[in-house]
Amino acid sequence: MVVKNFLYMYGRISMRDIKAVFDIGNDTIKAVVFWKDNEKDVILAKQMEPAQWLKKWKILDAEAFTTTINKIIEHFIKKLWGDFIEEVVVWVSHPEMFVHRIVEGKRIMQEEVSNEDVEHLSRIVAEISSKNNFETIKIVPVCWIIDEDKREKDPVGLKCKKLELMADVFLLPKNFYTGLVEAFDKVWLTITDIIPNIIAATEVAMDYDHKDLWTVLVDIWKNQTSYVIYEDGYPLWYGTMALWGENVTKDISIWMQIDIKEAEDIKKKYWMAMITDWITPDSEMDIVFLTEIINARYEEIFSKINQHLARIERDWRLPWWILLIGWWSKMQNLDYLAKNVFKLATFYGKDLMVDVGDLSLNIQFVNLLGIYYWSNKYSDESSRGPKISTWKIVKKVWKWFTDLF
Repeated sequence: MVVKNFLYMYGRISMRDIKAVFDIGNDTIKAVVFWKDNEKDVILAKQMEPAQWLKKWKILDAEAFTTTINKIIEHFIKKLWGDFIEEVVVWVSHPEMFVHRIVEGKRIMQEEVSNEDVEHLSRIVAEISSKNNFETIKIVPVCWIIDEDKREKDPVGLKCKKLELMADVFLLPKNFYTGLVEAFDKVWLTITDIIPNIIAATEVAMDYDHKDLWTVLVDIWKNQTSYVIYEDGYPLWYGTMALWGENVTKDISIWMQIDIKEAEDIKKKYWMAMITDWITPDSEMDIVFLTEIINARYEEIFSKINQHLARIERDWRLPWWILLIGWWSKMQNLDYLAKNVFKLATFYGKDLMVDVGDLSLNIQFVNLLGIYYWSNKYSDESSRGPKISTWKIVKKVWKWFTDLF
């Protein structure tokens, strides 16, 4: 407490300069405390704890969940020599996350679009975005459409007869959402924002050219795969699926008739897709059979994404690339396998287009960096918290969008 007061006294640190971000993963909880020192982002502390009480994205033990979060906070208090954290931003990845695209329009009675027109449409989108047994966590604008033809990022002041708002609504299963909020409440922390993983990923893994030149970003992690399709600077669609890298371990265990732990060890040792000429056969391992098992699961993931591209008439038509990111995308030769399925140029994403020291080199923390930068740009913490009405979540949606480019 003495050090805390000393820092306050000399103006080195204030509460508003501190931001804590949490990555709620299916097997681990990771957290980082950032400090904004003028224009420089500084990492004050980071921590990772196992989450054995969370299986298949269900909180099996609420008390253990809360205890784990509290353990991380206590570590930060000791590390920082004081309690600087009152609010947190949370990253979530859930295979049952529902993404709903809404297009709502209205006639413009005056000569040009006013702020009242924009807020009216934003309010309508918020009101119709609900879904039984789900909680709305994010409403992200895609674009404003002028007279059913022209897309704009800010329609205010433009002349038209009809204005439409296209927005993507992200919803979490209500029981998971409620358990998440209650756990942080019990340790006296307020969640100011909950950010879906694929939104955060675009902030640090894609630049303007990626978004403008038509790209599919595929984020493969242990417990789910997410993707977003960009065209001409706009997201065409987001998707999540309950297919992930951990399935590969189970497949190896079943098909090779071995224990699940042995399957995990084999996967780590011979982790590759598609046989190439330079691979040396191993007398103790059927590499061809192993890669066939691995290929089958990843082909399923890529094929489902390709089916989505076909539904929106973009299969094999994107003129640029597929970007693979996430821990489970790092498998050797996976880019060749993806290229074979998509028939498009495929590359491993750099994961991080930001520089925050050693943390930028650690793929385990890419999500935390993503939500930190996304929340700094687009979050309105005064009007968007889990316990605030859906309308307030999108109250300034049109203002966010004017800052997106």
